[in-house]
Amino acid sequence: MEMTFSRQFLDVAGILDFIVGILALILSIIVSGAGIVIINEPELAAELPSAFGSYTVLIIGIVIAAVSLFAIFSGCLERAAAKDPAKIMPAWVLSILSVVVGTGSLIYDFVKNVSITDLTSTLIGLIFSIMVLIAANNIKKQAENNPPRP
Repeated sequence: MEMTFSRQFLDVAGILDFIVGILALILSIIVSGAGIVIINEPELAAELPSAFGSYTVLIIGIVIAAVSLFAIFSGCLERAAAKDPAKIMPAWVLSILSVVVGTGSLIYDFVKNVSITDLTSTLIGLIFSIMVLIAANNIKKQAENNPPRP
């Protein structure tokens, strides 16, 4: 079966999601390690800006780990759906969830009046999520129109 552009795009997006997820997981380990060091060394905690509590860095590391695992999982599902359109539903649902979260993040950035760099980063992520959703939706339609033969 020949791969359509949507399937090729979803395959590449899955690879990118997987790579970014692995890199973010490495970052989360580093940040969490720094958080543990800060918790165990009160002198370091005293040098941090007042916005950071002792556990803030550790919590940030845990949040980054959760997001990275989501990206790795999404990447695996996107690759599986690109190879076999019958497996599109989980990737389609996660792409909808990504668009919803990205939209919420963009609204939050507007409300908080963040820097243009943060806003641009959020917008690029949202555009990527929308492109993945469009590709997943095209594959879903193709799978519905061409059911697998027994």
